[in-house]
Amino acid sequence: MSAVARGLPLRTRHAVAPLLTVVVVGLAWQAASLTSLGTLVPSPGEVLGQMRDDAGYYLPNLSVTMSSALQGYLWGNGLAIGLALCTLPFPRVQAMFERVAVGAIALPLIAIAPILAITFRGEVPSVILAAQAVLFTTLVAAILGLNSVDRTSVDVVRACGGSEWTVIRKVRLPAAIPSFVGGLQVAAPAAILGAIIGEYMGGTQGMGVAMIQAQGAFDIPRAWGLAIVTSLVAAVAFVALPLIARTALPWTRAMDTVLGARAARRGRRGGGEAARVRRGVLAAAGTVAGTVAGVALCWWLLVLVVPGGGAVARGPVEVVSYFLTGDTQLVTASGEPEDPLPYMFTSLLQTIGDAGVGFVVGLVLALAMAVVAHEFPVIERVLMPMSIALRSIPIVAAMPLLALIFGRGLLAVTVLIAVMTFFPILVNVLLAMRAVPRSAKDLLTAVGAGRWHHLTKLLIPYALPALLASVKIALPLSIGAAMVAEWLATGYGLGASMTVAATLSDYDFVWGGVAIVLLASLLAYHLAGALEDSALRRLE
Repeated sequence: MSAVARGLPLRTRHAVAPLLTVVVVGLAWQAASLTSLGTLVPSPGEVLGQMRDDAGYYLPNLSVTMSSALQGYLWGNGLAIGLALCTLPFPRVQAMFERVAVGAIALPLIAIAPILAITFRGEVPSVILAAQAVLFTTLVAAILGLNSVDRTSVDVVRACGGSEWTVIRKVRLPAAIPSFVGGLQVAAPAAILGAIIGEYMGGTQGMGVAMIQAQGAFDIPRAWGLAIVTSLVAAVAFVALPLIARTALPWTRAMDTVLGARAARRGRRGGGEAARVRRGVLAAAGTVAGTVAGVALCWWLLVLVVPGGGAVARGPVEVVSYFLTGDTQLVTASGEPEDPLPYMFTSLLQTIGDAGVGFVVGLVLALAMAVVAHEFPVIERVLMPMSIALRSIPIVAAMPLLALIFGRGLLAVTVLIAVMTFFPILVNVLLAMRAVPRSAKDLLTAVGAGRWHHLTKLLIPYALPALLASVKIALPLSIGAAMVAEWLATGYGLGASMTVAATLSDYDFVWGGVAIVLLASLLAYHLAGALEDSALRRLE
């Protein structure tokens, strides 16, 4: 930052940073509108003029979308926090629910869209998708917060005769408030995005329907105006949540969380390295088997109880039978029928490759930006509005533009996945860095540690649990985003294959794809969980 900027009062710098963001983005936007992208990137003046003309058009549509998003937000977050609290005395049950909830974020839209369209009317599909979008992320944040507590405080309450529920009420719940707030912040744009996608799939009104109409009429300035309004609303929700928390619960600013609390709960057992490895392998196998059984049970129950779901949905038994018989309507370019299982796994490998590249790019960028934003708060005020805006734009609307700019290959897919994973990792890691106790910072300062030692010896280790929790969210999210990109742009991978199958009403193949996507997402989640356990044990 320049010397002039450093000389400004802190409050002035905080106000100038967002304005600087607007100026920089506006100049880049204007430059893009003057290039060959001008047909899809109207100038800021055109969009602002259209927004002025459409002032009365936004409120009716926005009210419908926000109603669906708010209902889904409350249902999804309420269920997530309720599950985290109710299962806290039972760690194995809690871990099982957390793993099964991966299915909420990994379930492909291509599979659930027909069920929602057949079964529900009005805004119900939007509410369901909004709840689905927030359930897993908030559950992970809530579990992380409830387990990141001072063990001494827990022991004191128990020594005084307090029950496990007393520990939750007096120690864990107050200490988890910062993590709750972070999870709810990430969930706000996700709920709006879920509601808009629900409207895309068959709504009659709302911002998603308005975007479809604008795109169908090739009214590009109106489509951009709708996206900007949606992003502004998401930004307001994101900023308002911590302000509300600080006002209503000012005492939470003094709460400290403790690194490695989750690992400490598991404890250690003797028997040597070989015995520990053997127990670890057996425990992992049992965990995977139990998770698959839990997901299969939930899947079977949903197909059974949803009215009309049997017409377009397939249960676990039917999918296994399909894999064994190999009957499919998919054909190759030469007109020969495909053998579904090899074809499906070949497509899955393509999808996993796409997802892996985008995940790594998003992770590296998020970590770098979290460090920069922590060290230079003004930079955060420049970056965060753009991050919120990108996370709030519906991917079904953004992907065609990304394909035009970056092509219909790996680069466009990588950009989309990086945008989807960047935001939750950035928010959670930055929140964890800010939660470092002042006493720890003062200790390092007292011994003459510089900024680099503060970063490597304190901030990054302290933020490690939040980072690993974010990775558990981002890995399944990357697979889902890759499938959407393949569906809308690239034409290859499992997302494209399932789209072709859906157009042929080959729902056996579609739900076979659902099965292997869920399996891949669960394995990715377990891998992230194993890394989390290993890292936190080293930090005990």
